[in-house]
Amino acid sequence: MDQTNDNLYKPVMIGEVEEVEENGQFNVVWQTEQPVRTQPWSPYLPGSDKKPDHPVKSTQ
Repeated sequence: MDQTNDNLYKPVMIGEVEEVEENGQFNVVWQTEQPVRTQPWSPYLPGSDKKPDHPVKSTQ
């Protein structure tokens, strides 16, 4: 968990779609060795670059 913004780090996995296990899960064919740090804001949304990387109390 990120100490600044409480976002969770998660592993990235690539699964095999053509052979689905009986329990409904995909076969994982590759995954990162460590969890990947998330981006708190999408770089594709206008104004995201101005948002803080820490929790802010709402004034509403």
